[in-house]
Amino acid sequence: MILGLDVGGTQTDAVLVEGREVVRAVKTPTGGDLLETLRASLDETLSGISPERIERTAFSTTMATNAVVQDRLDRAGMIVSAGPGMNPEWFAVGPAFHVVKGCLDHQGIEAVPLDRKQVMDVADGIRKQGIRHLGVAGKFSVHNPGHELQVKEWVGRSFSHVALGHRVSGILNFPRRITTTYLNAALHDLHHGFAAALLQILKEKNLLAPRFLLKPDGGTVDLERAGASPAGTAQSGPAASVMGALALDGCRGTTLVLDVGGTTTDMAVVLDGIPVRAPYGVRLGPYRTLIRSLLTRSIGLGGDSEVRWGKHGSLRIGPVRRGMPAALGGPSPTPTDAMIVLGLLDAGDREKAVSAMERLAPAEQDPVATAEQVLSEMARSIADAARSFIDHLNSRPVYTIHEVLREERVTPVSVVVIGGPAPYVAARIGEALGLPHRVPPHFGVANAVGAAVARVTSEVTLQADTRRGSVVIPEARLHREIDSAFGMDDAMALARGALRDEAAAFGADPADLDITVAEQQVFNMIRGYSRTGKNIRLKLCVTPGLIPEWK
Repeated sequence: MILGLDVGGTQTDAVLVEGREVVRAVKTPTGGDLLETLRASLDETLSGISPERIERTAFSTTMATNAVVQDRLDRAGMIVSAGPGMNPEWFAVGPAFHVVKGCLDHQGIEAVPLDRKQVMDVADGIRKQGIRHLGVAGKFSVHNPGHELQVKEWVGRSFSHVALGHRVSGILNFPRRITTTYLNAALHDLHHGFAAALLQILKEKNLLAPRFLLKPDGGTVDLERAGASPAGTAQSGPAASVMGALALDGCRGTTLVLDVGGTTTDMAVVLDGIPVRAPYGVRLGPYRTLIRSLLTRSIGLGGDSEVRWGKHGSLRIGPVRRGMPAALGGPSPTPTDAMIVLGLLDAGDREKAVSAMERLAPAEQDPVATAEQVLSEMARSIADAARSFIDHLNSRPVYTIHEVLREERVTPVSVVVIGGPAPYVAARIGEALGLPHRVPPHFGVANAVGAAVARVTSEVTLQADTRRGSVVIPEARLHREIDSAFGMDDAMALARGALRDEAAAFGADPADLDITVAEQQVFNMIRGYSRTGKNIRLKLCVTPGLIPEWK
């Protein structure tokens, strides 16, 4: 039996999955005290269930995303080394951003050594600002992490945590590497606090099974290993939506997935069972990162969004959520109140919902007609946002999680709607989009199902330079010498071995590794008229998917 739990902004959903069946589903309001919310959810979900029956636990959370969006990051300093080229000051982030002398060239060969005194002085200045978290990023550290490791050796003991840029990703994108390193430093304490609370409750419940967190790429990672990259757990909520829809519906053909929640509506596209991913990395608030992610979009429109009249006499829904629906004691009319007035939903005090619609209604319009107008506007707004999202996909190369470039336009042939309000708004949304709609079973807890049945993922990037005589796999912290005979077959064997080891360390089943070659390139290096060596680049990943028990 598998326990899946999704901590959302409005509701915390929990499920127990056995085989291909959801045997229990529980919804708990998400309160201000996370510990109490988790405790209440697990108390009800596990009632009468022996802890020994739970073989796996998996969680998704919006904590990191919310901290970024709400600007609740811990203060973190950055020490950056770059050298010639674009000025790293253009990408300054955080309250204490410093560029130091010293650089490596594009092959990872030291061009200018680090200045120890300068590094120590900079670190001392950061500490004097009361900052105890540090990020260190070098422009070509994925080819040679030496300078980043040197900085950490010199100043690491003076900080509670040091995040290193070469461990973020093997992709060469310096601006995004700076940002992602900063977020890993600034989110460190928040993530470890959440993990500690989660572990405390799991211990209370005597749940000793393997524990996983859902990542934004739709895969899971061992809870304890996730601490190495706290930013890598952001946006797991929308990813849970996609994996839940995939598990419950299959998403054949080009499918638009809409998760209509209490606070937001999340959207994504699945191409014949394969979710579309962000080619470079997810964007978190103002930060562009190297965090591997499914390509999703969230809008501030849900069942509990405030409904009001706009300046030009048009009905406006969201993006503000002022609390519970009026029927449940909230201050403002919401789409949930409209559903209650129309008899679609039996919840709260119907008279309060009717009163909210009456206050909203134009002169001489009854509350039932107003409620219909609210739901029609909700569907229209979601449909308009979905069309904009599809236009965005078609304005750029679209990559699936297998990283296959698809040149044809993305044109959804159906829409799958999940989330609590799904059965009450799906037909309206489908009509507004002109698409057939489906509401899968367990629509209200699809996110928790997605977290429960998503398999472990991992990726490695190998870069080899036979002229220099070295090979690097940053994600596996591998940096070793090679000879001039090192070729693609050697690189593939080394990368596959490293990926298997990494995936196993993250909690993957060695028998369930769908390894995809995402990138495979080899370039001859020429000096004068002679070949002086080869530059080999490989990127392998364990493709996100569903665990064998569910499939």
